[in-house]
Amino acid sequence: MKQVKTSRDRKAKWLVPFLLFVGIIIDAALPAIFPGAFIGTSQIIISHLVLYYIVTFSFYLRDTNILFYAFIFGLLYESYIATLLGLYATLYFLLAYLIIKLRKFFPKKAFIHFMLFIVAVTIVDFIVFVFYFELGLTNVTITTFLVDRLGPTLIFNVVLAFLLYLPTKQILNWLGFEEYIIF
Repeated sequence: MKQVKTSRDRKAKWLVPFLLFVGIIIDAALPAIFPGAFIGTSQIIISHLVLYYIVTFSFYLRDTNILFYAFIFGLLYESYIATLLGLYATLYFLLAYLIIKLRKFFPKKAFIHFMLFIVAVTIVDFIVFVFYFELGLTNVTITTFLVDRLGPTLIFNVVLAFLLYLPTKQILNWLGFEEYIIF
């Protein structure tokens, strides 16, 4: 049993940061290459692949440094994509902490994982909107935000989460978590 845990920890130690790093790169490129025919002219799509993997690893993996990774990759995400430094890092850290504390109350099912991801995307985008609005960095109304940004972002990320279901299941199986992500 000790050998399995050591192998799992060793795999997770390099795989988690690798997937988060690749997620940052894809998050930056995905909305730009997404066909404009699927969204309106004023609508914006924000990819949350990094957040997807933070939610996934916080929900399923034990004994990882996901809180540290959430903060560090939140800073990297901001330095690469966002305007202000510290907001995403703090939000990612707090969401990972919250999921770690709440996961014992939820079964390890894909449906619960998807719901947590949808809630996480909503929370992150809404807090970022409020923060930018209060600082005067945006003058978008709440209605415009909900229709032009949050709605398309949620739809896009739900589809992304469904597309990532099987690869994520394979990754978790490879890490030794066969009993998880079962409908």
